[in-house]
Amino acid sequence: MIFGMSSSGSARKHQAPIRLAVLVGLSVASACGPGFRPPLRPVYDNAELDRTLAEVRLDVPYRTDDGADPDKHRLDLFLPRGSGWPMLAFVHGGSLEKGDSAQRLVGHDIYRNIGRFYSARGVGVALINYRLQPDVNWVDQAGDVATAVAWLTPRLRELGGDGRLFLSGHSAGSWLVGHVALDAALQARHGVDPGAITEVISISGSGFDLTDDLTWELFGREERWHRRFSIEPGDPNWKERASIIPHLQTDSPPFLLLYASDEWPALIRQNKLMCEALASTKAGCRIEEIEHLGHRRMLLAMSHPDKPLAARILKTLGLE
Repeated sequence: MIFGMSSSGSARKHQAPIRLAVLVGLSVASACGPGFRPPLRPVYDNAELDRTLAEVRLDVPYRTDDGADPDKHRLDLFLPRGSGWPMLAFVHGGSLEKGDSAQRLVGHDIYRNIGRFYSARGVGVALINYRLQPDVNWVDQAGDVATAVAWLTPRLRELGGDGRLFLSGHSAGSWLVGHVALDAALQARHGVDPGAITEVISISGSGFDLTDDLTWELFGREERWHRRFSIEPGDPNWKERASIIPHLQTDSPPFLLLYASDEWPALIRQNKLMCEALASTKAGCRIEEIEHLGHRRMLLAMSHPDKPLAARILKTLGLE
């Protein structure tokens, strides 16, 4: 369910072809040497970026104090030439334990591909990195993303944007941006202006309501997530503390919740619970199921010109 894990037989059945394809690709790449690049098509399309259309700034630090981590407190910027474009701030997934904007899958830089794809179409992109567990806990990780958003917000127009800021993430990244967009205490600690967030675009997100019993019946393996979301050993309130829904207010930014038709049942339930909660607070919610994809393939399809997911995101950003 949450952030790329499943225990149900039906969920494993849905995801088996994806896992097999990735494992086969990795095995073949290893056997054939570092120069071999097995294709990820038809789900993945390598985006080309004409540097006359956009500027790329990699590894820009968003935190530089004595406690900063130079490897993780950084982001990548893809900035269209000219001005007057929206900014998409994207946060990677990886179960809170792995991932980076520079990560490569069988030779392809799947996250920076998102930057190339959208900036070539007139959208600024910021790919946000954050520290990983077990070195830090989830509160620290949400704080990292909040710090990056606070760094980015006052620079939107300076960089060429029109002031609109869309927060997005895949899987665990979606959960992190959900906290940044809604948690008033987190925002206050890290200087986030909630009024500056135009909308949240959640890609295969979950963990919106960790107190939901049916979710855990569908998912199982609760002890794994207790470890991941506990701030201290034996924390009895970890489900309430890590949930996003309790932070909703009537003036919260709207959400677009996108999930795959082949997602894990518990994840689909979590998206529906989140949309119901958003609707009850009048914050605004749209929810859509993307057909013929699974949890992992949603990430790859974000930057594929022929996939409905990319078209849906571009429409939300004000581009057709």
